[in-house]
Amino acid sequence: MSEQKKLLLVDDDDDLRYVMAEYFYENGYNIVLAADGQEGLELFSKQKFDIIITDVRMPRMNGLQLLKAIKTHFPSFPVILMTGFELSKNDLANIRYNADAYITKPFSMDYMKRLIENLLK
Repeated sequence: MSEQKKLLLVDDDDDLRYVMAEYFYENGYNIVLAADGQEGLELFSKQKFDIIITDVRMPRMNGLQLLKAIKTHFPSFPVILMTGFELSKNDLANIRYNADAYITKPFSMDYMKRLIENLLK
């Protein structure tokens, strides 16, 4: 990877955030962490990112709300949604229509890395 890509990882699970941060840092990415969608949106408004990876269920602002806020103003900005919960048909339709990718937990870090690399091509 020639230039370092900057990821924004939004998840309320501290352990997952840190495991993913370590993995992507070791794989040459610059990674910024947020604990919920509100914090993620604030960081997104102040910094330049190449991609956002966000959990769906979080306090304050969930991942679907974050997705909508980003895509309203930046429709082509790549966003990956991830969840460990079963979602309603309505939420799934919303995700498939708006998100660039959707992944269920648990997932392989290598699979997530390939997904990110494909979206950033």
